[in-house]
Amino acid sequence: MRQIFAILFALTVVGFTASLPAAPYAGSFAVKVLPIVLLFAAAVAARPFRGKFALCAAIVFSGAGDVILDLSFQGSFIFGLAAFLIAHLWYIGLFGLDIAWNKLRPLATLPAILYPAGMAVFLWPHLGGLKIPVAVYVAVIATMLVFAINRRSAGKSVLFGAIFFLASDSILAINKFYSPQPWARYAIMATYYLAQYLIVSGILREKNSQ
Repeated sequence: MRQIFAILFALTVVGFTASLPAAPYAGSFAVKVLPIVLLFAAAVAARPFRGKFALCAAIVFSGAGDVILDLSFQGSFIFGLAAFLIAHLWYIGLFGLDIAWNKLRPLATLPAILYPAGMAVFLWPHLGGLKIPVAVYVAVIATMLVFAINRRSAGKSVLFGAIFFLASDSILAINKFYSPQPWARYAIMATYYLAQYLIVSGILREKNSQ
């Protein structure tokens, strides 16, 4: 990723984070999604590579999820969840292009399955009518993390990005369904932006080195 994109990304993340005490405010969705727009621009500007469309699609649906959740209309959570689910499916497709199932990685793969499953079981009594959508989402993000763990590429950026994505979603779920905390939105956005940056920059760095 070009340095200018990284600098602008950091500045826009700091800008939105600083504005969180006033959120939601008029146009806050645009400020929130701007860092993701920059990641999309960096991906589009990269030279052609196998999986570029999948990466761009994952970023687009992530940005759509950001906007939908910020608008907070009736049903926005389920629509935002759907947008991020589709984003994760694109990430799974992208990671699948570089998959190399390794018998030496089950110890890393197992927690990637057990932790999301345990989180779903923990939150299950609090999910109300969202039990099935949340269960599907948990299965998809767990699959995304498993694919990230089993990629052939040696770079760890994508893997850590997937882990931070799971961390962000975990904080969001606990805050929404179990115990709301005033600090949660800062932690959610910090881990989310870091996740997206690590995944996108990691993929682009790998492709540029090939």
